Amino acid sequence: MEDLRHEYGASLDEGLISTTAPLALLRTWVDEAVAAGVADPNAMCLATIGRDGTPRSRMVLCKGIEEDAVLFYTNMTSDKATHLLARPEASTTFWWPDAERSVRVVGHATPLDRDEVERYFATRPRSSQVGAWVSDQSSPIADRASLEAKHVEVQARFASGEVPCPPQWGGFRLHVREVEYWAGRPARLHDRVRLRAEASGWSMERLQP
Repeated sequence: MEDLRHEYGASLDEGLISTTAPLALLRTWVDEAVAAGVADPNAMCLATIGRDGTPRSRMVLCKGIEEDAVLFYTNMTSDKATHLLARPEASTTFWWPDAERSVRVVGHATPLDRDEVERYFATRPRSSQVGAWVSDQSSPIADRASLEAKHVEVQARFASGEVPCPPQWGGFRLHVREVEYWAGRPARLHDRVRLRAEASGWSMERLQP
């Protein structure tokens, strides 16, 4: 591990960062990752705080970038959802290694409206819709066979017609109060630019690497 090295060679033009549209560059970078054929270009590592005060993180998919918020969907009985309902502060990080870019977003999460959740659920592939009914996300299960058996049962239940949105399925809007754009540079002298929400608007500052 100690011998693993990678010399970065990217850069970050501060002129591309807007203090009136703090997530505009994030949207651009996601679009560029999509165009480049990056696998899961909208993947982000979401960190929440458990009821015991311990931070926990996991990978989720960003499903929307608004002017000052990012959106994602999940089972509302999952660990991440119960954490956010109890303590809505969260942080999420996007990472595109081939482009040597990263974005960290910090803010507070609010549940999405049911109408918004159902509209998005209707656009999901049928297999994913079925999967949402199969999994009681984060709950223990006896073994893989039990999960597969439940899958068969749910497929039979919805063998014909549309798959409705499960009552426990929902999502969150992470309202941004801080954004950091990062680009790898040679000699580990990376570019870091942070935006923060202030009473008068968004401030911007360059951070040492």
